[in-house]
Amino acid sequence: MNKEAAETLAIRAIAHIAGDDELLQGLVAQTGLGLDDLRAGITSNEVQLGALEFLLSHEPFLMRFVDDSDYAPEDPARAQMVLAGGPVWQD
Repeated sequence: MNKEAAETLAIRAIAHIAGDDELLQGLVAQTGLGLDDLRAGITSNEVQLGALEFLLSHEPFLMRFVDDSDYAPEDPARAQMVLAGGPVWQD
């Protein structure tokens, strides 16, 4: 997974969270980020990492995202590592 793919996944994760009241409330409780923060920072590395960390913190939230997308369960963790400056994954 390259940086562009990681960013795309993170943006899709943010959209998924913003469209689900339970997830949005959980994100606000865990990170303090609200819907306006997500909108304003959707391309921000910090906001993208925060959204991925939130999904990865609770397996049912993670699985809800991957079930609603075409991503494998390990893809959000890979994207998080790439966005945090880690290795780029070869698919």
